[in-house]
Amino acid sequence: MTVGTGPAQRLGTARFGTFDAERFWCPPARTRLPSLVGAEAQAVVAGLDEALAVACQPDDLLITRGALAPAQREALGAAGITFRSLATGPAAPGEADSPLEAAIADDPALCRALAGAAHLQPYAVIPATTPLLARVPDSESELPPPAVVQEVNGKAWSSELAAALGLPGAGTVVRSAAELAAAVEQLAGTVLVKDPYGVAGRGTVEVTGPGALRRLVRRIKTQEDAGLHTELVVQPRYERAVDFSAHLQVRPDGTWFLRGLQGMTNGGYRHAVSHPVPPELPAELDRRGYPAVLEQVASALAAAGYTGPAGIDSMLLADGGWLPVLEVNARMSMGLLTLELDARFRSHGLRAHLWQQDVFVAEGADVTNLLFALRAAGLLYDGGARPGVLPLSGGSLCTPRGRLVCAALCTPEEFPALRARTEHCAATAGIGTTRVEVPAG
Repeated sequence: MTVGTGPAQRLGTARFGTFDAERFWCPPARTRLPSLVGAEAQAVVAGLDEALAVACQPDDLLITRGALAPAQREALGAAGITFRSLATGPAAPGEADSPLEAAIADDPALCRALAGAAHLQPYAVIPATTPLLARVPDSESELPPPAVVQEVNGKAWSSELAAALGLPGAGTVVRSAAELAAAVEQLAGTVLVKDPYGVAGRGTVEVTGPGALRRLVRRIKTQEDAGLHTELVVQPRYERAVDFSAHLQVRPDGTWFLRGLQGMTNGGYRHAVSHPVPPELPAELDRRGYPAVLEQVASALAAAGYTGPAGIDSMLLADGGWLPVLEVNARMSMGLLTLELDARFRSHGLRAHLWQQDVFVAEGADVTNLLFALRAAGLLYDGGARPGVLPLSGGSLCTPRGRLVCAALCTPEEFPALRARTEHCAATAGIGTTRVEVPAG
């Protein structure tokens, strides 16, 4: 009798993705706002894909740009996070701008590995996702078309949706330098001008007065004269009281469910910390009609043809008002990864907090050094009910400037002190907010 001649059983979910997806959604020939972000930031962002490990189950496959350090795999496993992993390897010279999806598609072995997964879950669907799926033709995953994902992720789409729904705080979409000037002049105080595909503070400009507006309008008009097209979003700068997000999952049949609420703390206009929401917030949001707003947004996403995870960024204001739909992120996010962590460890009486910060990384310092220092200090989380921290992205600790991404598993009251101890410990390993040297010996 012959055994095992049938098709191999597909196992788990294959997780992979490009964290700066907005760069690939932005249409060509668009005017650009000023930005101070350098090319070296791309290497840091490329390493963030390791953070997808927190969403993995034992049968899942994680494909990352760089191979996870053995010490990091060990630390994640001790915390109860196990999975299979493969890596594409560093980008070839001249291909630093290409997304991870393109590197996977060019590797027959990785394509075969994807074909062995029951489901595919990219961080975000980008144009390079389509040719990758063509290399895995029998995939049962139902991913939305990249053009749909591009549309619903634009701040213009969410601003116009909020306006159509009559929600407070909807941004004004402008499509010329003249419209930009008129929209800003109608608002008092500091005004924010946003690129529809800006992210992490890139593509957001504060306009503080007539002089700043004239300079910005002149910059946009010059680009228009060169044949570029404008699409920008204009909003007042609101005084926030609470930043939070709602995380939805839109099913292929158009139904949806709420995965949870997540609190946020931003540094400038970039995500800094995801954390549990204040305990009184859900009841307050119910009183304001937030569930009905989420139903409207989910219905609009489904009507546009989108299926998958979506985060709705929202805000309660210092003056008692609110912005129920600030923007829509139709992809995975740091907030959603924090919810995944929270679900893992809440039974131990712990809550998940995820933070990221820019750091200086001394020559020779890496995630292995960091894990060694955290373990020696008794800070490394190794499962159970004892609070601790877990570095999530060794690949983003680039020399000389990188990004520290850590999860803290603790009660909300314990988080500030635990973060401070972690930052102090990281500095002893050559990773800190000021330039440091790795201690000798």
